[in-house]
Amino acid sequence: MNTTWKPTAGGILAIVGGAINLLVGLSLTLFFPMAMPFRSALLAVGVFDVLFLGTGIVALIGGINAVQRRRWGLSLAGAICAILSPAALLGIMSTVFIAMARAEFPLEPVQPAAAGQPQIAAGEMASDTGAADVKCHPDFTEPSEGERNA
Repeated sequence: MNTTWKPTAGGILAIVGGAINLLVGLSLTLFFPMAMPFRSALLAVGVFDVLFLGTGIVALIGGINAVQRRRWGLSLAGAICAILSPAALLGIMSTVFIAMARAEFPLEPVQPAAAGQPQIAAGEMASDTGAADVKCHPDFTEPSEGERNA
């Protein structure tokens, strides 16, 4: 698999967009109540802070995952959240780069194995490791244990 510049560039753009979102959210928290009477500023600050701070955090985490080429879904969500920043062009470019680099991300993360056990990917079946295949034939003619106890 060839690695390209797309996930790295998309991740960096998402990180920058997320940082801008966080800076805007923090500046609203600090300076917006001074410009308006307290009653009307409280609702506006609450709505915009949740929007900018929440999307900023998701964009930062998604950008970090894109640079590391880990979780494609979270990376794409971070890039989409970076669109909501005042510099929306960064988020749009980040979304395009990460969407184009889908093949460079692993399909499923591999779970770490315990000491002395073979490592099994998340999508593999346990029967591939030598376990006997057991066929299941349920019998629905008799009542279940829950029905008998009721």
